[in-house]
Amino acid sequence: MTSSSSILPLKEYSQNTGLSSTQLTPVATDFTRAFTALAVADPQLNLDAADSECCGGGCCILSTTAMTPGYSTPSSEPGTPVPTPFSSVDFPTTRAFESLSLPLSKITRTTRLQGVPSLPLSNIEIVWPAAVLQDKKHVFDHFAAPTYLKPHYPYDVHNVPVLAARLLTGPGAIKRTYHFDLDVTNYPDEMEGVDFRVGGAVGICPPNDPVLVDNIFRRLGVLERDSNLEITLVTKGGRWPTIWGEDKPRRLLTRMREILTWTVDLNNGVFSKDLVRVLAEYSTNKSERMILSWLCSRQGQSTFCNLRSAPYPPTLLQMLSAFPSSSPPFAHLVSVLPTQMPRFYSLSSDPIHDTLTEKVDKNPTKTACGERERVSSVRKIEVAVTVHEAVENWHEEPAVRLGNCSAFLERVAHSTMTNQNVTVPMFRGLQANPLAREFRHDGPMLLIGAGVGIAPFRGFVQRRLKNANCKNKVWVLQGCRDSLVDELYAGEWGIEGCDIRKVVESRSGTKKYVQDEVIDQSGLVWSIISHPEGRVFVCGSSKGMGRSVDAALKAVAMKEGNMTAEGAIEFWKEKERAWQFIIETW
Repeated sequence: MTSSSSILPLKEYSQNTGLSSTQLTPVATDFTRAFTALAVADPQLNLDAADSECCGGGCCILSTTAMTPGYSTPSSEPGTPVPTPFSSVDFPTTRAFESLSLPLSKITRTTRLQGVPSLPLSNIEIVWPAAVLQDKKHVFDHFAAPTYLKPHYPYDVHNVPVLAARLLTGPGAIKRTYHFDLDVTNYPDEMEGVDFRVGGAVGICPPNDPVLVDNIFRRLGVLERDSNLEITLVTKGGRWPTIWGEDKPRRLLTRMREILTWTVDLNNGVFSKDLVRVLAEYSTNKSERMILSWLCSRQGQSTFCNLRSAPYPPTLLQMLSAFPSSSPPFAHLVSVLPTQMPRFYSLSSDPIHDTLTEKVDKNPTKTACGERERVSSVRKIEVAVTVHEAVENWHEEPAVRLGNCSAFLERVAHSTMTNQNVTVPMFRGLQANPLAREFRHDGPMLLIGAGVGIAPFRGFVQRRLKNANCKNKVWVLQGCRDSLVDELYAGEWGIEGCDIRKVVESRSGTKKYVQDEVIDQSGLVWSIISHPEGRVFVCGSSKGMGRSVDAALKAVAMKEGNMTAEGAIEFWKEKERAWQFIIETW
Protein backbone atom coordinates (compact mmCIF):
# COMPACT_ATOMS: atom_id res chain seq x y z
CA MET A 1 0.00 0.00 0.00
CA THR A 2 1.28 3.44 -0.85
CA SER A 3 0.71 6.44 1.34
CA SER A 4 -1.41 8.07 -1.35
CA SER A 5 -3.99 5.28 -1.44
CA SER A 6 -6.05 6.93 1.30
CA ILE A 7 -5.83 10.39 -0.28
CA LEU A 8 -8.17 11.27 -3.13
CA PRO A 9 -6.29 12.87 -6.05
CA LEU A 10 -7.33 16.36 -7.02
CA LYS A 11 -9.43 15.09 -9.94
CA GLU A 12 -11.47 12.71 -7.79
CA TYR A 13 -11.72 15.32 -5.01
CA SER A 14 -13.28 17.69 -7.54
CA GLN A 15 -15.80 15.08 -8.58
CA ASN A 16 -16.86 14.36 -5.00
CA THR A 17 -17.43 18.03 -4.26
CA GLY A 18 -19.37 18.61 -7.45
CA LEU A 19 -16.73 21.08 -8.70
CA SER A 20 -14.24 20.62 -11.49
CA SER A 21 -10.67 21.72 -11.06
CA THR A 22 -11.42 24.74 -13.23
CA GLN A 23 -14.28 25.76 -10.91
CA LEU A 24 -12.09 25.77 -7.80
CA THR A 25 -10.65 29.14 -6.86
CA PRO A 26 -6.87 29.48 -7.17
CA VAL A 27 -6.56 29.62 -3.37
CA ALA A 28 -8.64 26.47 -2.92
CA THR A 29 -6.72 24.68 -5.70
CA ASP A 30 -3.36 25.62 -4.20
CA PHE A 31 -4.46 24.54 -0.72
CA THR A 32 -5.74 21.20 -2.00
CA ARG A 33 -2.53 20.52 -3.88
CA ALA A 34 -0.37 21.59 -0.95
CA PHE A 35 -2.34 19.47 1.50
CA THR A 36 -2.25 16.44 -0.81
CA ALA A 37 1.49 16.82 -1.25
CA LEU A 38 1.97 17.12 2.49
CA ALA A 39 -0.07 14.00 3.08
CA VAL A 40 1.96 12.04 0.57
CA ALA A 41 5.20 13.26 2.15
CA ASP A 42 4.01 12.36 5.67
CA PRO A 43 2.32 8.94 5.75
CA GLN A 44 1.28 9.47 9.38
CA LEU A 45 -0.78 12.57 8.61
CA ASN A 46 -4.50 11.81 8.90
CA LEU A 47 -7.24 13.80 7.20
CA ASP A 48 -9.25 13.71 10.41
CA ALA A 49 -6.64 15.82 12.16
CA ALA A 50 -6.89 18.62 9.58
CA ASP A 51 -10.04 20.14 11.03
CA SER A 52 -9.10 19.85 14.69
CA GLU A 53 -9.71 22.87 16.85
CA CYS A 54 -8.45 23.93 20.25
CA CYS A 55 -10.17 25.73 23.11
CA GLY A 56 -6.98 27.66 23.85
CA GLY A 57 -6.53 26.15 27.29
CA GLY A 58 -3.27 24.43 26.49
CA CYS A 59 -4.72 20.94 26.52
CA CYS A 60 -3.58 20.36 22.93
CA ILE A 61 0.03 20.15 24.12
CA LEU A 62 0.31 16.43 24.73
CA SER A 63 3.08 15.00 26.85
CA THR A 64 3.34 11.87 24.73
CA THR A 65 2.90 11.26 21.02
CA ALA A 66 3.32 7.51 21.01
CA MET A 67 1.32 5.76 18.30
CA THR A 68 -1.21 3.25 19.49
CA PRO A 69 -1.48 -0.15 17.84
CA GLY A 70 -4.00 0.64 15.14
CA TYR A 71 -5.21 -0.41 11.77
CA SER A 72 -3.87 0.01 8.26
CA THR A 73 -6.07 1.19 5.46
CA PRO A 74 -6.32 -1.46 2.74
CA SER A 75 -5.05 -0.40 -0.66
CA SER A 76 -7.65 0.51 -3.25
CA GLU A 77 -7.85 1.90 -6.72
CA PRO A 78 -8.15 5.71 -7.02
CA GLY A 79 -11.73 6.89 -6.92
CA THR A 80 -13.14 3.85 -5.10
CA PRO A 81 -14.57 4.15 -1.55
CA VAL A 82 -11.90 3.57 1.07
CA PRO A 83 -12.96 0.68 3.32
CA THR A 84 -12.50 1.18 7.06
CA PRO A 85 -12.01 -1.41 9.78
CA PHE A 86 -14.86 0.18 11.81
CA SER A 87 -17.56 0.18 9.13
CA SER A 88 -19.82 -1.85 11.43
CA VAL A 89 -18.96 -0.24 14.77
CA ASP A 90 -21.44 -1.14 17.48
CA PHE A 91 -21.92 2.30 19.02
CA PRO A 92 -23.57 2.55 22.47
CA THR A 93 -27.28 3.34 22.26
CA THR A 94 -27.72 5.03 25.64
CA ARG A 95 -29.11 8.52 25.99
CA ALA A 96 -25.91 9.48 27.84
CA PHE A 97 -23.80 8.50 24.80
CA GLU A 98 -26.06 10.39 22.40
CA SER A 99 -25.81 13.53 24.53
CA LEU A 100 -22.04 13.69 23.90
CA SER A 101 -22.78 14.37 20.19
CA LEU A 102 -19.57 12.71 19.05
CA PRO A 103 -18.65 12.96 15.33
CA LEU A 104 -19.15 9.28 14.60
CA SER A 105 -18.13 9.58 10.95
CA LYS A 106 -14.71 10.87 11.99
CA ILE A 107 -14.26 8.04 14.46
CA THR A 108 -15.07 5.36 11.88
CA ARG A 109 -12.69 6.95 9.32
CA THR A 110 -9.73 6.98 11.67
CA THR A 111 -7.11 4.50 10.50
CA ARG A 112 -4.51 4.91 13.19
CA LEU A 113 -4.65 6.88 16.44
CA GLN A 114 -1.93 9.34 17.33
CA GLY A 115 -0.99 11.01 20.59
CA VAL A 116 -2.98 8.75 22.92
CA PRO A 117 -1.54 9.54 26.37
CA SER A 118 -0.05 6.86 28.53
CA LEU A 119 -2.21 5.34 31.23
CA PRO A 120 -1.92 7.57 34.33
CA LEU A 121 -0.49 5.78 37.33
CA SER A 122 -2.66 5.35 40.40
CA ASN A 123 -1.41 7.19 43.46
CA ILE A 124 -3.68 5.24 45.78
CA GLU A 125 -3.67 1.78 47.31
CA ILE A 126 -6.49 0.22 49.31
CA VAL A 127 -5.65 -2.31 52.01
CA TRP A 128 -8.63 -4.48 52.93
CA PRO A 129 -9.03 -5.83 56.47
CA ALA A 130 -7.79 -9.37 57.05
CA ALA A 131 -11.08 -10.44 58.59
CA VAL A 132 -14.38 -8.90 57.62
CA LEU A 133 -17.29 -8.92 60.07
CA GLN A 134 -20.18 -9.44 57.67
CA ASP A 135 -22.80 -8.64 60.30
CA LYS A 136 -21.20 -5.38 61.39
CA LYS A 137 -23.25 -2.44 60.12
CA HIS A 138 -22.00 1.09 59.76
CA VAL A 139 -24.36 4.06 59.97
CA PHE A 140 -23.04 6.66 57.55
CA ASP A 141 -23.45 10.33 58.49
CA HIS A 142 -24.09 12.43 55.37
CA PHE A 143 -23.79 15.70 57.32
CA ALA A 144 -20.60 15.27 59.40
CA ALA A 145 -17.31 15.51 57.49
CA PRO A 146 -14.27 13.37 58.38
CA THR A 147 -11.66 15.11 60.49
CA TYR A 148 -8.83 14.59 57.97
CA LEU A 149 -10.35 17.19 55.61
CA LYS A 150 -7.94 20.03 56.27
CA PRO A 151 -9.70 22.95 54.52
CA HIS A 152 -7.05 25.65 54.90
CA TYR A 153 -3.89 25.75 56.95
CA PRO A 154 -3.97 25.99 59.94
CA TYR A 155 -7.73 25.57 60.22
CA ASP A 156 -9.73 22.38 60.69
CA VAL A 157 -13.23 21.57 59.55
CA HIS A 158 -15.82 21.71 62.32
CA ASN A 159 -19.31 20.22 62.19
CA VAL A 160 -21.40 23.03 63.67
CA PRO A 161 -25.06 22.52 64.69
CA VAL A 162 -27.82 24.14 62.67
CA LEU A 163 -30.13 26.17 64.90
CA ALA A 164 -32.74 27.04 62.27
CA ALA A 165 -33.35 27.15 58.53
CA ARG A 166 -36.06 28.78 56.46
CA LEU A 167 -36.92 29.55 52.85
CA LEU A 168 -36.49 33.23 52.01
CA THR A 169 -38.12 33.11 48.57
CA GLY A 170 -41.79 32.53 47.92
CA PRO A 171 -43.71 30.21 45.59
CA GLY A 172 -43.08 31.07 41.96
CA ALA A 173 -39.55 32.38 42.47
CA ILE A 174 -37.13 31.32 39.73
CA LYS A 175 -34.44 30.48 42.31
CA ARG A 176 -34.78 29.13 45.84
CA THR A 177 -32.80 30.90 48.57
CA TYR A 178 -32.47 29.57 52.13
CA HIS A 179 -31.41 31.26 55.35
CA PHE A 180 -29.43 29.38 58.00
CA ASP A 181 -28.65 30.09 61.66
CA LEU A 182 -25.47 28.23 62.61
CA ASP A 183 -24.38 27.67 66.21
CA VAL A 184 -20.72 28.69 66.64
CA THR A 185 -20.82 28.97 70.44
CA ASN A 186 -18.22 26.24 70.83
CA TYR A 187 -16.17 27.09 67.76
CA PRO A 188 -12.53 27.05 68.95
CA ASP A 189 -10.14 29.98 68.88
CA GLU A 190 -7.59 28.94 66.28
CA MET A 191 -5.50 32.07 65.85
CA GLU A 192 -5.20 35.29 67.79
CA GLY A 193 -7.10 38.14 66.21
CA VAL A 194 -9.08 35.92 63.83
CA ASP A 195 -12.83 35.82 64.39
CA PHE A 196 -16.10 35.94 62.50
CA ARG A 197 -16.58 39.48 61.26
CA VAL A 198 -19.22 41.51 59.50
CA GLY A 199 -18.90 41.16 55.74
CA GLY A 200 -16.77 38.06 56.14
CA ALA A 201 -17.34 34.61 54.72
CA VAL A 202 -17.22 31.04 55.95
CA GLY A 203 -16.09 27.99 54.02
CA ILE A 204 -18.39 24.98 53.80
CA CYS A 205 -17.11 21.52 52.81
CA PRO A 206 -19.99 19.84 50.95
CA PRO A 207 -20.51 16.11 50.48
CA ASN A 208 -21.70 14.63 47.22
CA ASP A 209 -25.36 13.70 46.88
CA PRO A 210 -25.86 10.23 48.45
CA VAL A 211 -28.11 9.20 45.54
CA LEU A 212 -25.33 10.14 43.09
CA VAL A 213 -22.79 8.18 45.14
CA ASP A 214 -25.07 5.12 45.14
CA ASN A 215 -25.50 5.34 41.36
CA ILE A 216 -21.75 5.48 40.80
CA PHE A 217 -21.13 2.50 43.08
CA ARG A 218 -23.81 0.65 41.16
CA ARG A 219 -22.08 1.44 37.86
CA LEU A 220 -18.78 0.23 39.29
CA GLY A 221 -20.34 -2.97 40.62
CA VAL A 222 -19.50 -2.15 44.26
CA LEU A 223 -21.95 -3.58 46.79
CA GLU A 224 -23.32 -1.32 49.49
CA ARG A 225 -21.86 -3.60 52.16
CA ASP A 226 -18.38 -3.34 50.65
CA SER A 227 -18.60 0.44 50.26
CA ASN A 228 -19.12 0.74 54.03
CA LEU A 229 -16.30 -1.59 55.10
CA GLU A 230 -13.45 0.02 56.99
CA ILE A 231 -10.33 0.08 54.83
CA THR A 232 -6.82 1.46 55.06
CA LEU A 233 -6.15 4.10 52.42
CA VAL A 234 -2.50 4.49 51.44
CA THR A 235 -1.33 7.36 49.23
CA LYS A 236 2.13 7.68 47.69
CA GLY A 237 2.29 11.46 48.00
CA GLY A 238 0.45 14.70 47.32
CA ARG A 239 -2.14 16.54 49.42
CA TRP A 240 -5.19 14.42 48.70
CA PRO A 241 -7.45 13.48 50.45
CA THR A 242 -6.84 16.63 52.48
CA ILE A 243 -7.76 19.93 50.86
CA TRP A 244 -4.82 21.80 52.30
CA GLY A 245 -1.92 19.82 53.70
CA GLU A 246 1.65 18.74 53.20
CA ASP A 247 2.80 16.89 50.11
CA LYS A 248 3.52 13.54 51.71
CA PRO A 249 2.39 9.91 51.76
CA ARG A 250 -0.62 9.22 53.97
CA ARG A 251 -2.14 6.23 55.67
CA LEU A 252 -5.59 6.51 57.23
CA LEU A 253 -8.63 4.47 58.15
CA THR A 254 -11.69 5.31 56.08
CA ARG A 255 -14.37 3.76 53.85
CA MET A 256 -14.92 3.84 50.12
CA ARG A 257 -18.26 5.58 50.66
CA GLU A 258 -16.57 8.21 52.80
CA ILE A 259 -13.92 8.79 50.12
CA LEU A 260 -16.45 9.10 47.30
CA THR A 261 -18.73 11.30 49.39
CA TRP A 262 -16.33 13.83 50.87
CA THR A 263 -13.00 13.96 49.04
CA VAL A 264 -13.59 13.99 45.26
CA ASP A 265 -15.79 16.12 43.03
CA LEU A 266 -18.09 13.99 40.89
CA ASN A 267 -19.52 16.81 38.76
CA ASN A 268 -17.18 19.76 38.30
CA GLY A 269 -13.88 19.51 36.48
CA VAL A 270 -14.27 15.74 36.12
CA PHE A 271 -13.85 15.50 32.35
CA SER A 272 -10.12 15.12 31.63
CA LYS A 273 -7.74 13.19 29.40
CA ASP A 274 -6.72 11.09 32.41
CA LEU A 275 -10.31 10.08 33.12
CA VAL A 276 -11.03 9.21 29.47
CA ARG A 277 -7.81 7.20 29.28
CA VAL A 278 -8.67 5.24 32.43
CA LEU A 279 -12.18 4.53 31.16
CA ALA A 280 -10.70 3.27 27.88
CA GLU A 281 -8.23 1.02 29.67
CA TYR A 282 -10.94 -0.79 31.64
CA SER A 283 -13.58 -0.98 28.91
CA THR A 284 -14.48 -4.56 27.93
CA ASN A 285 -16.36 -3.55 24.78
CA LYS A 286 -14.06 -3.07 21.77
CA SER A 287 -16.23 -0.34 20.25
CA GLU A 288 -16.37 1.66 23.47
CA ARG A 289 -12.65 1.23 23.99
CA MET A 290 -11.98 2.48 20.46
CA ILE A 291 -14.24 5.54 20.91
CA LEU A 292 -12.64 6.48 24.24
CA SER A 293 -9.16 6.04 22.81
CA TRP A 294 -10.11 8.26 19.88
CA LEU A 295 -11.50 10.90 22.26
CA CYS A 296 -8.19 11.28 24.09
CA SER A 297 -6.08 11.03 20.92
CA ARG A 298 -4.79 13.77 18.65
CA GLN A 299 -7.55 13.09 16.13
CA GLY A 300 -10.21 13.60 18.79
CA GLN A 301 -8.64 16.75 20.24
CA SER A 302 -11.22 19.12 18.76
CA THR A 303 -14.13 17.13 20.16
CA PHE A 304 -12.44 16.77 23.54
CA CYS A 305 -11.90 20.54 23.77
CA ASN A 306 -15.51 21.24 22.81
CA LEU A 307 -16.81 18.89 25.48
CA ARG A 308 -14.50 20.22 28.17
CA SER A 309 -15.26 23.87 27.42
CA ALA A 310 -19.04 23.38 27.30
CA PRO A 311 -21.13 25.22 29.92
CA TYR A 312 -21.68 21.89 31.67
CA PRO A 313 -18.95 19.36 30.76
CA PRO A 314 -19.72 15.65 31.18
CA THR A 315 -19.91 14.40 34.75
CA LEU A 316 -18.55 11.11 36.04
CA LEU A 317 -21.94 9.41 36.09
CA GLN A 318 -22.65 10.64 32.55
CA MET A 319 -19.39 9.13 31.26
CA LEU A 320 -19.98 5.84 33.08
CA SER A 321 -23.50 5.72 31.67
CA ALA A 322 -22.31 6.58 28.15
CA PHE A 323 -19.75 3.75 28.21
CA PRO A 324 -21.37 1.08 30.39
CA SER A 325 -18.72 -1.59 29.74
CA SER A 326 -16.05 0.48 31.49
CA SER A 327 -15.68 -0.34 35.18
CA PRO A 328 -12.33 0.91 36.51
CA PRO A 329 -10.99 -0.21 39.89
CA PHE A 330 -12.09 2.18 42.61
CA ALA A 331 -8.57 3.28 43.55
CA HIS A 332 -7.53 4.00 39.97
CA LEU A 333 -10.72 5.92 39.22
CA VAL A 334 -10.52 8.07 42.33
CA SER A 335 -6.89 8.94 41.60
CA VAL A 336 -7.90 10.85 38.42
CA LEU A 337 -10.85 12.75 39.93
CA PRO A 338 -10.55 16.36 41.15
CA THR A 339 -10.54 17.18 44.85
CA GLN A 340 -13.83 18.31 46.36
CA MET A 341 -13.21 21.97 47.24
CA PRO A 342 -15.02 24.10 49.84
CA ARG A 343 -17.50 26.78 48.85
CA PHE A 344 -17.58 30.21 50.49
CA TYR A 345 -20.65 32.11 51.67
CA SER A 346 -20.81 35.64 53.04
CA LEU A 347 -22.29 36.21 56.48
CA SER A 348 -25.71 37.87 56.34
CA SER A 349 -25.59 39.27 59.87
CA ASP A 350 -23.31 41.08 62.28
CA PRO A 351 -21.67 38.20 64.19
CA ILE A 352 -20.42 40.37 67.05
CA HIS A 353 -23.90 41.35 68.19
CA ASP A 354 -25.77 38.31 66.95
CA THR A 355 -26.41 36.24 70.08
CA LEU A 356 -29.61 34.77 71.38
CA THR A 357 -30.89 33.75 74.79
CA GLU A 358 -32.04 30.18 75.22
CA LYS A 359 -34.53 29.23 77.93
CA VAL A 360 -34.63 25.59 78.88
CA ASP A 361 -37.25 24.03 81.16
CA LYS A 362 -35.26 21.84 83.53
CA ASN A 363 -38.32 20.48 85.33
CA PRO A 364 -41.07 19.63 82.89
CA THR A 365 -43.04 17.79 85.64
CA LYS A 366 -43.56 21.11 87.45
CA THR A 367 -42.72 20.19 91.02
CA ALA A 368 -43.76 22.24 94.04
CA CYS A 369 -40.70 24.37 93.56
CA GLY A 370 -42.08 25.39 90.19
CA GLU A 371 -40.34 25.45 86.84
CA ARG A 372 -36.64 26.06 86.74
CA GLU A 373 -35.10 27.75 83.79
CA ARG A 374 -31.53 27.96 82.60
CA VAL A 375 -30.50 30.93 80.58
CA SER A 376 -27.49 30.48 78.32
CA SER A 377 -25.95 32.68 75.66
CA VAL A 378 -25.71 31.07 72.21
CA ARG A 379 -23.60 32.71 69.55
CA LYS A 380 -24.79 32.26 66.01
CA ILE A 381 -23.83 33.31 62.53
CA GLU A 382 -26.23 33.61 59.60
CA VAL A 383 -25.78 32.84 55.91
CA ALA A 384 -28.04 32.85 52.85
CA VAL A 385 -27.64 30.30 50.05
CA THR A 386 -29.26 30.22 46.61
CA VAL A 387 -29.73 26.79 45.03
CA HIS A 388 -28.01 26.48 41.67
CA GLU A 389 -29.86 24.43 39.04
CA ALA A 390 -29.15 23.31 35.47
CA VAL A 391 -31.08 20.97 33.18
CA GLU A 392 -29.33 17.71 32.27
CA ASN A 393 -30.36 16.20 28.95
CA TRP A 394 -28.56 12.87 29.12
CA HIS A 395 -30.92 11.00 31.45
CA GLU A 396 -33.68 8.81 30.12
CA GLU A 397 -36.10 11.07 32.00
CA PRO A 398 -35.80 14.87 32.39
CA ALA A 399 -33.49 15.70 35.29
CA VAL A 400 -32.08 18.75 37.04
CA ARG A 401 -28.46 19.01 38.11
CA LEU A 402 -27.94 20.97 41.32
CA GLY A 403 -24.83 22.67 42.61
CA ASN A 404 -22.81 20.46 44.95
CA CYS A 405 -22.91 22.71 47.99
CA SER A 406 -26.26 24.43 47.45
CA ALA A 407 -27.94 21.05 46.98
CA PHE A 408 -26.34 19.81 50.20
CA LEU A 409 -27.50 22.88 52.11
CA GLU A 410 -31.00 22.42 50.74
CA ARG A 411 -30.97 18.91 52.20
CA VAL A 412 -29.77 20.43 55.47
CA ALA A 413 -32.64 22.94 55.37
CA HIS A 414 -35.26 20.26 54.77
CA SER A 415 -33.89 18.14 57.62
CA THR A 416 -33.78 21.11 59.98
CA MET A 417 -37.31 22.25 59.08
CA THR A 418 -38.56 18.74 59.92
CA ASN A 419 -37.00 18.96 63.40
CA GLN A 420 -33.95 16.80 62.72
CA ASN A 421 -30.65 17.64 64.39
CA VAL A 422 -28.01 18.07 61.69
CA THR A 423 -24.64 19.76 61.35
CA VAL A 424 -22.80 21.69 58.64
CA PRO A 425 -19.06 21.07 58.10
CA MET A 426 -17.48 24.52 57.93
CA PHE A 427 -14.42 26.54 58.82
CA ARG A 428 -13.82 30.16 59.63
CA GLY A 429 -10.79 30.48 57.40
CA LEU A 430 -8.75 33.58 56.81
CA GLN A 431 -11.70 35.91 56.15
CA ALA A 432 -10.15 36.92 52.82
CA ASN A 433 -13.46 38.30 51.54
CA PRO A 434 -12.76 41.94 50.57
CA LEU A 435 -16.07 42.95 52.15
CA ALA A 436 -14.61 41.91 55.53
CA ARG A 437 -11.91 44.56 55.54
CA GLU A 438 -11.94 46.54 58.78
CA PHE A 439 -12.69 50.25 58.33
CA ARG A 440 -11.82 52.77 61.00
CA HIS A 441 -13.95 55.57 59.56
CA ASP A 442 -17.69 56.14 59.74
CA GLY A 443 -18.22 57.89 56.42
CA PRO A 444 -21.24 57.40 54.14
CA MET A 445 -21.78 53.98 52.53
CA LEU A 446 -23.70 52.90 49.45
CA LEU A 447 -24.45 49.17 49.24
CA ILE A 448 -25.45 47.82 45.80
CA GLY A 449 -26.52 44.19 45.50
CA ALA A 450 -28.82 41.86 43.59
CA GLY A 451 -30.15 38.43 44.46
CA VAL A 452 -28.26 36.71 47.26
CA GLY A 453 -25.56 39.37 46.84
CA ILE A 454 -27.62 41.53 49.17
CA ALA A 455 -27.04 39.13 52.09
CA PRO A 456 -23.72 40.52 53.44
CA PHE A 457 -25.11 44.05 53.38
CA ARG A 458 -27.69 43.09 55.98
CA GLY A 459 -24.84 42.70 58.47
CA PHE A 460 -23.38 46.04 57.43
CA VAL A 461 -26.69 47.78 58.14
CA GLN A 462 -27.04 46.01 61.50
CA ARG A 463 -23.59 47.21 62.50
CA ARG A 464 -24.22 50.77 61.31
CA LEU A 465 -27.56 51.12 63.07
CA LYS A 466 -25.91 50.28 66.39
CA ASN A 467 -23.67 53.31 65.96
CA ALA A 468 -25.57 56.53 66.56
CA ASN A 469 -23.11 58.49 64.43
CA CYS A 470 -23.82 56.36 61.35
CA LYS A 471 -27.60 56.02 61.24
CA ASN A 472 -28.03 58.53 58.44
CA LYS A 473 -24.98 57.46 56.46
CA VAL A 474 -25.93 54.14 54.87
CA TRP A 475 -28.02 53.50 51.74
CA VAL A 476 -28.96 50.22 50.04
CA LEU A 477 -29.93 49.58 46.41
CA GLN A 478 -31.39 46.07 46.21
CA GLY A 479 -32.22 44.33 42.94
CA CYS A 480 -34.64 41.43 42.56
CA ARG A 481 -37.03 40.02 39.98
CA ASP A 482 -40.31 40.35 41.85
CA SER A 483 -40.45 41.69 45.41
CA LEU A 484 -43.49 39.52 46.17
CA VAL A 485 -41.55 36.27 45.78
CA ASP A 486 -37.80 36.90 45.85
CA GLU A 487 -37.05 40.05 47.84
CA LEU A 488 -34.59 38.66 50.37
CA TYR A 489 -34.88 39.71 54.02
CA ALA A 490 -37.94 41.86 53.44
CA GLY A 491 -38.80 43.59 56.72
CA GLU A 492 -35.68 42.25 58.49
CA TRP A 493 -33.34 45.22 58.25
CA GLY A 494 -34.18 46.58 61.69
CA ILE A 495 -35.44 49.92 60.36
CA GLU A 496 -38.10 51.33 58.11
CA GLY A 497 -36.90 50.00 54.77
CA CYS A 498 -37.98 53.01 52.77
CA ASP A 499 -35.65 55.26 54.77
CA ILE A 500 -32.37 53.84 53.49
CA ARG A 501 -33.27 51.01 51.11
CA LYS A 502 -34.56 51.10 47.55
CA VAL A 503 -35.85 47.85 46.03
CA VAL A 504 -35.66 47.60 42.23
CA GLU A 505 -37.73 44.93 40.44
CA SER A 506 -36.70 43.71 36.99
CA ARG A 507 -39.78 41.54 36.29
CA SER A 508 -42.49 43.52 38.06
CA GLY A 509 -43.46 47.09 38.92
CA THR A 510 -41.31 49.57 37.03
CA LYS A 511 -39.23 46.69 35.55
CA LYS A 512 -35.87 48.27 36.23
CA TYR A 513 -32.50 46.75 36.92
CA VAL A 514 -30.36 47.83 39.83
CA GLN A 515 -27.85 49.40 37.41
CA ASP A 516 -30.66 51.63 36.09
CA GLU A 517 -31.31 52.83 39.64
CA VAL A 518 -27.60 53.59 40.04
CA ILE A 519 -27.83 56.03 37.13
CA ASP A 520 -31.13 57.47 38.40
CA GLN A 521 -29.47 58.03 41.81
CA SER A 522 -26.33 59.51 40.25
CA GLY A 523 -26.44 62.52 42.57
CA LEU A 524 -26.44 60.32 45.68
CA VAL A 525 -23.76 58.04 44.26
CA TRP A 526 -21.50 60.97 43.43
CA SER A 527 -21.96 62.67 46.81
CA ILE A 528 -20.98 59.44 48.60
CA ILE A 529 -17.93 58.55 46.51
CA SER A 530 -16.76 62.19 46.52
CA HIS A 531 -16.71 62.22 50.33
CA PRO A 532 -13.19 61.68 51.70
CA GLU A 533 -14.45 58.71 53.73
CA GLY A 534 -17.28 57.59 51.45
CA ARG A 535 -17.39 54.01 50.17
CA VAL A 536 -19.36 52.12 47.53
CA PHE A 537 -19.84 48.34 47.81
CA VAL A 538 -21.08 46.04 45.03
CA CYS A 539 -21.96 42.38 45.52
CA GLY A 540 -23.64 39.93 43.14
CA SER A 541 -23.23 37.85 40.01
CA SER A 542 -20.41 38.93 37.70
CA LYS A 543 -22.13 37.62 34.56
CA GLY A 544 -24.81 40.27 34.37
CA MET A 545 -25.23 42.48 37.38
CA GLY A 546 -21.55 43.05 38.18
CA ARG A 547 -20.52 44.26 34.73
CA SER A 548 -23.69 46.33 34.31
CA VAL A 549 -23.28 48.13 37.64
CA ASP A 550 -19.63 48.78 36.84
CA ALA A 551 -20.66 50.41 33.57
CA ALA A 552 -23.35 52.44 35.37
CA LEU A 553 -20.84 53.75 37.92
CA LYS A 554 -18.55 54.90 35.10
CA ALA A 555 -21.54 56.66 33.51
CA VAL A 556 -22.18 58.45 36.83
CA ALA A 557 -18.58 59.66 36.94
CA MET A 558 -18.85 60.94 33.38
CA LYS A 559 -22.13 62.71 34.10
CA GLU A 560 -21.53 64.15 37.57
CA GLY A 561 -17.78 64.58 37.34
CA ASN A 562 -17.65 65.76 33.71
CA MET A 563 -15.11 63.05 32.89
CA THR A 564 -14.19 61.31 29.70
CA ALA A 565 -14.68 57.55 29.41
CA GLU A 566 -10.97 56.99 30.07
CA GLY A 567 -11.06 59.38 33.01
CA ALA A 568 -14.04 57.58 34.54
CA ILE A 569 -12.26 54.23 34.29
CA GLU A 570 -9.16 55.60 36.02
CA PHE A 571 -11.33 57.36 38.66
CA TRP A 572 -12.93 54.12 39.82
CA LYS A 573 -9.63 52.26 39.66
CA GLU A 574 -8.14 54.85 42.00
CA LYS A 575 -11.11 54.52 44.36
CA GLU A 576 -10.65 50.74 44.30
CA ARG A 577 -6.97 51.09 45.19
CA ALA A 578 -7.96 53.38 48.07
CA TRP A 579 -10.54 50.82 49.32
CA GLN A 580 -13.37 53.26 48.70
CA PHE A 581 -14.83 51.07 45.94
CA ILE A 582 -15.13 47.39 46.92
CA ILE A 583 -16.65 44.86 44.56
CA GLU A 584 -17.27 41.17 45.30
CA THR A 585 -18.71 39.13 42.42
CA TRP A 586 -18.78 35.48 41.42
